[in-house]
Amino acid sequence: MENSKGIQRHTYFYMNSVTFLVEDCLFRVPREPFEKESAVFCDMFSLPQGDGNIVEGLSDEKPIRLLGVGKEEFEQLLKALFNRRHGRPPCLPDTIEQWTSVLKLSTAWGFGEVRTAAIDALMALGVSDIDKVVLARKYDIQSRAWLLPALNELARRAEPIGFEEASRMGFDTALKLASVRERLAMSTTYVSQGYCGYHGYSCGSSRSNSELIVAASRAESAQGLDFSNQITTTFNL
Repeated sequence: MENSKGIQRHTYFYMNSVTFLVEDCLFRVPREPFEKESAVFCDMFSLPQGDGNIVEGLSDEKPIRLLGVGKEEFEQLLKALFNRRHGRPPCLPDTIEQWTSVLKLSTAWGFGEVRTAAIDALMALGVSDIDKVVLARKYDIQSRAWLLPALNELARRAEPIGFEEASRMGFDTALKLASVRERLAMSTTYVSQGYCGYHGYSCGSSRSNSELIVAASRAESAQGLDFSNQITTTFNL
């Protein structure tokens, strides 16, 4: 720089950049958010460089290669990372698929704030109950607000859990859900003539009581029941 004597770099608004290669595309972005918000990248940037080696990420000729990541996925992460506080559509991701990409990469690389933003966005976009369970299992989402309502709706519905759904959510999860679905909470069931009035299951002599009844089939009336307590216990939420 000509006549640079006495010129200083601003302590905040003079940013280092980093170049990534994702598939066949180069991305050159500010380095600071990667250092401050991701433990993975913070550790990567802190690794000592060997003498005489060209530091990766400083030029197009020597970028940091991100393997196993799609360029479209990485683009959505960058949109969320750099535009989440002040961005507006189309600056931010706006579909379930795009925010799922953000969730995937933010989880893998430890971007905590971006991960939370992705979960909130997916909830607002109305992810299906099955997909909520699948995403919770895949990306370790342990939030009750995310998982409990989804499991409750799956327990309430008349249709049983299908094989394809069970395969997606994991058979262990599907079996736990099936055990919950068969425990129909019947509050203050009035029993008369030896029947409880639910699919003709015998309940003994006439009385008014509260009990759990295991049913062999489902009726529309089950859709109004609340399985939250059983789900919380079964899934340890």
